[in-house]
Amino acid sequence: MDGLAKAWTLPDGGGRSVFSGISGHVKRQQKIAVVGVNGAGKSTFLKVLAGQTEATAGSLKIGVNVSIGYFSQHAMELLAPEKTVFATVQEAIPQASIGTVRNLCAAFLFQNDEVDKRIANLSGGEKSRVVLATLLARPLNLLILDEPTNHLDIQSREILLDALQKFTGTVLLVSHDRHFLRGLVQRVFEIDHGEMRVYEGDYRYYLRKSEELRNSASA
Repeated sequence: MDGLAKAWTLPDGGGRSVFSGISGHVKRQQKIAVVGVNGAGKSTFLKVLAGQTEATAGSLKIGVNVSIGYFSQHAMELLAPEKTVFATVQEAIPQASIGTVRNLCAAFLFQNDEVDKRIANLSGGEKSRVVLATLLARPLNLLILDEPTNHLDIQSREILLDALQKFTGTVLLVSHDRHFLRGLVQRVFEIDHGEMRVYEGDYRYYLRKSEELRNSASA
C-alpha cells in the first residue's frame, strides 16, 4: 500500500474522505487486526484491499499468486436461498468427495440432516457459518474478513478461531471480539482520524501501547 486513500462521493457532488495516505505492507502468513472506532473506515479499508471498491488515490499491489477470499455481512445475501447447505459447500469444492463435504459441514456444526436445510430457512448465524465454510474450503491464501464473528454463538466462534489459527495463509480482519483477536493476531493496524498506525505486536501489545499513547496525550 502506497499513499492509499478513499473518499465517497456525496449526493450533493461533494466528497467525504474516509482515509488517506495509508502506506505499509502485509507479509505472507501474517494475521492482522484492523481496529478503530465505529465509522473510522475499517470496512472501507478492507473493501479496497479485497478489490470490492476502487481507491481514490495511491496504489495497492497484490503479490503474485495471491488468491483472495472476502467475507462481509453482504456475503450472506449472495447465497442462493433455494440451495441446501450441502449443495452450497459442495459448489465451493466440486472435486471433493461427499464424505469430505459432509466433514466440512460438520466442522461448522451442520451435522446429519442439517446439511439438507435450505439457505432460505437458516438463521443469520447459520448463514455466516456456511459462507465461512465455503471460504475455508477453497485454496485461498489471503482472507479478508469483516466482522466474521457477528451472529456467531460462542461454540461457532471457537470453531472459527481454531480454523483461522490453523490457516497457513494471511488474514486481515475486523472484529469487536477481543477474545478472538487476542487468540489470533500478531499485528494491528489502527485507523484513526483517516490515518493508519501500525503496531508490531499482538493484540495485548496494541492495547498496552495505545493506552500509553492516550495517557501521554492527555498528560
